[in-house]
Parts: sequence; C-alpha cells; structure tokens
Amino acid sequence: MAEKGKKNGATAIVVDDGSRRVPIKNVHGEEIGVFHFHPTDIGIIERYNRMVESFDEITRPLEQFAGEDEAAQAEALREAEARLCEAVNALFGGDAAGAFFGNMHPFSPVGGAFYCEAVLKAVGQYISEQFDEETAKFSGRAAKYLKGAEK
Repeated sequence: MAEKGKKNGATAIVVDDGSRRVPIKNVHGEEIGVFHFHPTDIGIIERYNRMVESFDEITRPLEQFAGEDEAAQAEALREAEARLCEAVNALFGGDAAGAFFGNMHPFSPVGGAFYCEAVLKAVGQYISEQFDEETAKFSGRAAKYLKGAEK
C-alpha cells in the first residue's frame, strides 16, 4: 500500500510489520511508559533468554557496592544501569529502557527485589503470551498450506 506524502506528493511504502504500541502501566493502571514490540519476532525469545542469563554480569558492578565510598557506589550504579539499559534496548531494538525506566531507577528496591527484576518478569510473561497468541494464529494458516504436503 502506497501513501501520498502531504508536502511534496512523494509516496511512502507502508508495511505491516506486526509491531504493536504497548502501554506500560503500574499496578494502579496509570500509564508510565510506552514501547513498541514485534510479537512475531522469532529472535525475541532468544534475546530475552540471553539477557536473563547475563543478568549477573549486568549487575556485577553492584557486587562492589557495599563498603565503597559514595563516589564508587554512584559509579557502580551508573555502570550497572548502562549495562541494563543497553541489554533492554537490544532486546526490543529501540529505546525500550527509557520507556521502562524513565520514571524510576531500575535498581530501586520494590517488593524485596530490584524494580528491573519486576520489569523483566513482566516482560517475559508478556512476550510469552503474545508469541503464543501470534503463533496460534499462524499455525492455523500454515496448516491450510501444508495440508497437501503431508502425504
């Protein structure tokens, strides 16, 4: 589908890439951010698992946190935050870290864990649900085309 440009008559190609604009809400239902997500991106599960597996490496600077002076603690926190934001942005292919952590520091304590851990858990659950939903839609369509090939 081509779309006419408004200023100079140029056209644009509009492709449905399956992306979704997903609001991020707190437990009170208030929107705290928005990110874009491709639920059928086959690589997202692998990227998510890789990020979870590397969480200890991401947070390694915080191991030195106790007993250090304030400047060293602040630097360790900045380094861990930068590592985490880079991993979250790589997971979604954009500035998702700003959407999730723009209003609250990722290493703030919430419910006995870091806020980023609650985010990662919620993201993992969301990815799984969305991927399952999309693949169920696709498998019905694929079965239609593969029906004759099963002989």
